Amino acid sequence: MRLSPFITLLALASQMRSGPAAAQVAPDVLAPARQHLLREEYAAASASYQQALPRGGSARDYYQAARAAARNQEPKRALAWLTQAVEKGYFTEDQLCTEEDFASLAARPTWPRLLASARTKQQRHEAPFAPKLVALLKQIRYHDQHYRQEATAAERKYGLNAPQMIEAMAAQTRIDQGLSRQVDSLLAIHGYPGRSLVGEYQKNVAFFVVQHNPDEKYRPMLMAAADKQELSWSALALLIDRLNGEAGQPQVYGSQLGAVVNGHYTLLPIEDEPNVNVRRTKVGLEPLEEYLHRYKLAYQVPTATLNPNPAELYTPLLTARPSGVELIGSYEALRARLQYPAAAAARQVQGNVTLELVVDKAGFPQHIAVVKGLGYGCDEEAVRVMQTARYQNLAGQDHAIRVSLPFPYSPAENKEEK
Repeated sequence: MRLSPFITLLALASQMRSGPAAAQVAPDVLAPARQHLLREEYAAASASYQQALPRGGSARDYYQAARAAARNQEPKRALAWLTQAVEKGYFTEDQLCTEEDFASLAARPTWPRLLASARTKQQRHEAPFAPKLVALLKQIRYHDQHYRQEATAAERKYGLNAPQMIEAMAAQTRIDQGLSRQVDSLLAIHGYPGRSLVGEYQKNVAFFVVQHNPDEKYRPMLMAAADKQELSWSALALLIDRLNGEAGQPQVYGSQLGAVVNGHYTLLPIEDEPNVNVRRTKVGLEPLEEYLHRYKLAYQVPTATLNPNPAELYTPLLTARPSGVELIGSYEALRARLQYPAAAAARQVQGNVTLELVVDKAGFPQHIAVVKGLGYGCDEEAVRVMQTARYQNLAGQDHAIRVSLPFPYSPAENKEEK
């Protein structure tokens, strides 16, 4: 399995909080500070940031420095750095309030002033844009992230695939179907609703929803939008990696994780891996070793002649991975139960309906949701057929899976049905 979208997008948000790419300090200057922060050496990280930031830094650099100082019980320095981060970048009040590392700052007298500053900056920035469209994207963003945040918190507290995490994922899946259709409508009406339509704060929202349902059809529109700075290339990089994975090709930026083996994530193969950080830097992503550290993966970028990482770190492409559940019967038999809807036949609709569901301990499909639909009765027919499926649950606990059911249009078959 690739890195769950419940995790991917939160990780992505932490990389993109500074808004558009700003002038970066040379990597060798800030690298020690970042490494200390990753190792939770907060005193050393704060000291390193104090030395490096006077030479310049992006909004994200100041944000990370504020995290280090807050964890090191330096509230004044943390607030000073965080104030500069807000001035330089596009941080929302909600982002500041939900950052765990800043919990200790909430009691400081200047904290409300900082939140007000972030709130006022966002209001002024978004004032020139269409208020209804901005408000709609804010609403979509909330619904897109609410249960994902709960799932991430549950994973952190209870572990991978804990029942609490599965429950949150199932709740989010039920919401995602409507969000996908809503964003598809926005794309049809506005094109990509990016920076020129909704501003820096909301420019990636539509992408976040698309990211949950990767489809090659979105790539041209999104790449054109990213080239025009309508959305962040750092966001689009994740979709490119996911699409490559769907096609059985190596990823480009290293954002997608593979199967969980012995309680640890693995990494899907990367094209031209020695230069992966060069590509990540160009699109505004942090070094890969820092990104993977969040998932407790020790990693070193290989050289042209040596890969120091253990072989078990990697998951081969196109290798069957145990899902924890097995269908009783076959998927061919399941697909044979599909009845081509008359409304779809009349319009010669064809393609696949992709469903997400949770297989319970007894092997029954629960919380079936359409994540990529065709309409004209195909979605309802796919759900009906999946409700008849039965699984052998080898995992012994609720297990989330994704299934694709085909609706191939055949004029010959259609005539026979008439």
